[in-house]
Amino acid sequence: MTTSISSTSPSTPELVKAAPGTVERIVLTVPDPQATAEFLSSGLDMEIVENDGRLLAVCDGEYGSGRGQGAIELVAGDELVVDKLIFALPADAELDQLQRMLGGSRTDTSLELVEPATQVTVVFEVGAQLAVAVPDASVLRPRRMGHVNLKSPQPAETASFFQDVIGLRLSEYIGDALFWLRTDTEHHNVALRPGGPRAVHHLGFEVAGWHAYQPILDRLGTRGYKVEYGPGRHRPGRSLFTYVCDPASGLRVELFADMVHIPDGSTPPIAWEPGDRMTKTLNTWGPLPPESFLA
Repeated sequence: MTTSISSTSPSTPELVKAAPGTVERIVLTVPDPQATAEFLSSGLDMEIVENDGRLLAVCDGEYGSGRGQGAIELVAGDELVVDKLIFALPADAELDQLQRMLGGSRTDTSLELVEPATQVTVVFEVGAQLAVAVPDASVLRPRRMGHVNLKSPQPAETASFFQDVIGLRLSEYIGDALFWLRTDTEHHNVALRPGGPRAVHHLGFEVAGWHAYQPILDRLGTRGYKVEYGPGRHRPGRSLFTYVCDPASGLRVELFADMVHIPDGSTPPIAWEPGDRMTKTLNTWGPLPPESFLA
């Protein structure tokens, strides 16, 4: 198997230094923000907040905590696309130095650059730029947004960008097509697969564990939202999974639990052959997904 992805730690200084799950926020364009907000609220009990003209869906965790417990920001547009992927930086981060290393454009509190293949704008924000009150805890709501699974016309090149430019580590990959990368110890916070620019396959939201699925899936069912795939267990990350889709936008949400952590930064990534995807990695429990999931 050949791949252009380095199997070692990134050669550039590690730029994102925070706890696991440092993807702080994602900005999505959707045809009907209110309808997608209704799916996230009615189906997943997420808190919907309007903040400074922004429509946000918030999980249990404290937004701006540096733990990845951020929000989905919904913006009106013709179709479901990713506008921005936002990483949190420590309050003492040196944006001038970061810009000298990476280029891009900056404000007093952020630096933006565009990933060439996906055309997604990657943003580094110093501190929490949106103040959102923490909702009351709920067994029916995911804990946090743990990862983003993006599509790319050139997945290997995009994986190299996230390693060499952003400073993520490669955890696992299948041929030249599927990649799982982490910001710290959690198996992946950004994943990549083939597809068109600015497209997203799913957003991964952590739930408390196996026991959390029954009340959440019962709520989804009573609201008329049907599971697309799962429950099951992926081999990459060894996480439990269940997927459900927003009927208004097509946004796919993964409810995951028990994601493995990789504490040793020198641990080499796990490599799989292309043919292993359907036979060994997608679901260790056996059932394969519907065609809609593979698109």
